[in-house]
Amino acid sequence: MSKIKYIKWLYEELPDLVANGILTEDSVVHLKNHYGEIDEKPAYDIALLLAGVLGAVLIGGGIILLFAHNWDHFSRPVRTILSFAPLVVAQIIYGFVYFRKNTNTAWVEASSAFLMLMLAACIALISQTYHIQGRFEDFLLVWMLLSIPLLYLMNATLPAIFYLIGISTWVMDVPREQSYWYWLLLLAAVPHLVRNMYWKKQEVRARLLGWAFVMTFPWAFLQLLDYGFSYLSLVTIGIFATVFYLLGERIYPEKLPIPYKPFQLATVCIAFVMLMVLGYDWPENNGYLSESNLPRRVSFIIATVLAIVEYFYLTLQDWKAGRRLNYFMLLLPIVLLVGQLLSTNGYSTIAVVLANVYLFGFGVYYIKYGIQQYRISVVNLGMFFISSLIVARFFDTDWSFVVKGLVFIALGIGFLYVNLFLSKKLKKEGLQSTD
Repeated sequence: MSKIKYIKWLYEELPDLVANGILTEDSVVHLKNHYGEIDEKPAYDIALLLAGVLGAVLIGGGIILLFAHNWDHFSRPVRTILSFAPLVVAQIIYGFVYFRKNTNTAWVEASSAFLMLMLAACIALISQTYHIQGRFEDFLLVWMLLSIPLLYLMNATLPAIFYLIGISTWVMDVPREQSYWYWLLLLAAVPHLVRNMYWKKQEVRARLLGWAFVMTFPWAFLQLLDYGFSYLSLVTIGIFATVFYLLGERIYPEKLPIPYKPFQLATVCIAFVMLMVLGYDWPENNGYLSESNLPRRVSFIIATVLAIVEYFYLTLQDWKAGRRLNYFMLLLPIVLLVGQLLSTNGYSTIAVVLANVYLFGFGVYYIKYGIQQYRISVVNLGMFFISSLIVARFFDTDWSFVVKGLVFIALGIGFLYVNLFLSKKLKKEGLQSTD
């Protein structure tokens, strides 16, 4: 297994070695003839993985139900033994997989998920047996902290997904003055995320972790915001969204369709929603939240500063490497800052116009880029932006239903025409959409 990994790495380096004159084309052919073809079968067999995880969950749930049936009739020592029994069994299975089946993804994920679930069951049963008082967020915190090693012992993805869901749920349940601990909890998972999303470039694993992150972090981030709906909160959201977009451009290959790019899709959706709302009105500058304490402010400021540094670093790297830059996403924090400053100083009408114009330009950019790259889904995304903007703003006008109806018909014809035009062009040139 390790030999295949190194051969695959060598094959990935060959184009650069040839381009730099270190190897010749004949040398590359001889190397490939010597080592042979690599089996490109994906590391994740989705069907087998789902079957293994579902089996682990059902077994764990069945064990808990069997105990619960006669739980009140057992003595406290018996309850204690029964509380630890599933955890011990899960650890034995996990140990067997660790030493004998650690290259089998289904075994690794199923045993890791089973152990994490049995850990939660053990904590809950012990707390109930000895009447340990505590809130749900306390249970979550203990469970998540004890589960951190499972992210790294066998590099399992499911415990990482459970962990992201758990810490996001925890931060939404705790008082806001304690929410800053989320940054440390998230930091514990960062090496796992970087290893499997940024370094290894395993598409299935990267997509699973990416979707888990973008579906949990925004909710936690709203709880973490150190400011009310002020210009600082808007700019901070814009900075984090742009950084995630830039990271997504590195993690997920360009050839993948938009639905397979969770970071990019999530950040574009966030930008769209923000601009649609701000196109009606900009919030007032409310300053600090009254309940914000010093540790929370400091932790949030540090995270924001790091995001700003990452923003400039990634942008500079893309510019130096000659990569395509999405200027509309890069300018999002600046537009939000300018708009909020305008609104705060009494120019709210100009700020509203700025949001509408910027969103319209966003849509035009995606239409143009989609046509250039023969990507119908990107064209439709741009059309959706522009159509949504027009439809939403029409509800604010006093125009008759006839005029509005004609405009809607025109938009529909535009959708169909652009798609048919691009499809015919692809067919004429003997190409296929890259989506």
